[in-house]
Amino acid sequence: MQNRTAGFIKAVLVIVIALIVLGYFGFRLDDIFGREAVAHNLSVAWGFVKMVWNNYLLRPTLWIWNTVIVELIWNNLRQLLN
Repeated sequence: MQNRTAGFIKAVLVIVIALIVLGYFGFRLDDIFGREAVAHNLSVAWGFVKMVWNNYLLRPTLWIWNTVIVELIWNNLRQLLN
């Protein structure tokens, strides 16, 4: 668990440092993300992510959730507590 936490903290630090460097060189995020081309590209990327989720990842994720999490873990935990 400590490795996952350390990885998360490193990612946050990298993002903060990147924002500081961008600000130092005069880049403003609202100028970058406010541009129509960038907004369009982000919209296309988000559409792609939603398509991949809905067409490829949703069914396996639901199966894992229902079979592994609910059936095996949750139901067994409930039986132990009763």
